[in-house]
Amino acid sequence: MASGILESIRFLLLTQPLEEFRHEADKVPAYRLPFIQRYLWVSSISPRGIGWSFGTNYFLAPVDLRHHTRVSFVASRLRRIFVHYFLFEFALLYTRCNPVFTSPASLGSQGYLLQCLNLAAIPTQLYAGLTCVHSVLAIVAVGAGLDEPRLWPGPFGRWKDAYTIQRFWSRTWHQFTRNCLTVFGPHRRRHNPWDQVPSGDSSARRTTERKSWMMAYLRICNAFLCSAFMHLCGDIVIQFRIWENSPPMRISSFEKPDLPSVIGFSIPFYIIQPLGVLLEGIVMELGKSLGLKSSQWTKILGYMWVAAWLSVTALPWMDNLKDAVHAAYPPLERGAKTGTTLIEAVLDQIFGINLASAISTWLAGQ
Repeated sequence: MASGILESIRFLLLTQPLEEFRHEADKVPAYRLPFIQRYLWVSSISPRGIGWSFGTNYFLAPVDLRHHTRVSFVASRLRRIFVHYFLFEFALLYTRCNPVFTSPASLGSQGYLLQCLNLAAIPTQLYAGLTCVHSVLAIVAVGAGLDEPRLWPGPFGRWKDAYTIQRFWSRTWHQFTRNCLTVFGPHRRRHNPWDQVPSGDSSARRTTERKSWMMAYLRICNAFLCSAFMHLCGDIVIQFRIWENSPPMRISSFEKPDLPSVIGFSIPFYIIQPLGVLLEGIVMELGKSLGLKSSQWTKILGYMWVAAWLSVTALPWMDNLKDAVHAAYPPLERGAKTGTTLIEAVLDQIFGINLASAISTWLAGQ
């Protein structure tokens, strides 16, 4: 819902797609096409701009050259589905067996190490689930000959690029929503993709305008404001679900049911992220002034910094999310104790191991 609102603002108010966008296969501007072709052209716009003039392909993890044939691409995506399905099940099993997810206790109440695992469990399910779905769609599109393999890079970026907070969000996590979140800019001067560039003027093809630090930071702040808005819409959906589950009020009674209010609990986490980007920017500039250069050790420190920052700032958000979901979907608490993952079924059938019971017993003592 929220992404649809932002995309509507982008396409209807802030841009003129028929004139400003161009697909790599276009022969003529889209506004010259008949209505049906224009409609199909607009419907085919990629959220990440893959193959489009507005795309930022340098942020994407391209498809490996070894997988540019149809057979090798399908095989690679089948392997990806296999790996990420089990990753999804491991994360699901962990959240199901850990009593902290079904109690009022904080996710950080089991010590810092388990706090990090607890905070990563829910996003890991989202990450693995979306990767599986995306891989299935990619197999269908490429296997049927509708698209080329290069047009289906992974839904998330490379984890090795996430050694700063800014790179974590822009390069690794926010791949599908990158163009949506940066809809309000500030942007560089737009160039008509159909303008003819003189062959002798090579600099005209390059982006010679360097954004000032302030403009770049303002763009980051706007992106996180849009992200906060998107998650606020999710808060509203959960709140309506809580209201639906509440008992009907009697007209003659002046007592109001004690219902939790969850609207806005996601906002602080995203509002505070630009502060982390600002802090790491200051530290990096200070390091450059001291003559420090990027190396494997600085990247390791960066990974540790990103993990520490997210483990601290995400804790209040995840605690509130856990409580809100339990209030909105109480059947999940009961169903969580009866479901069985494929991993549990295989271990129980072959080795007679009750994995869920063993994990629950160990985590209960933490």
